[in-house]
Amino acid sequence: MKQISIQITDETARQMAALAKKWGLPRTRHNTPVIERAIATVFMFEIGAEQYKQILELMHEESDAKEKGKKK
Repeated sequence: MKQISIQITDETARQMAALAKKWGLPRTRHNTPVIERAIATVFMFEIGAEQYKQILELMHEESDAKEKGKKK
């Protein structure tokens, strides 16, 4: 992945500093870890949770099929 530079507003910088403090990150040079964690959180809410639910459903279906096979 390419390194990119972005322009952040003062409000975004304030929010990132607040998140860094809450998450126990260092006071300086915290932008990348804050962005990484924020992306991971948003990904889980928007995409990952649905993928996880689908995997769980498949596991339950396989488990149910095995149980039905044992009962016969």
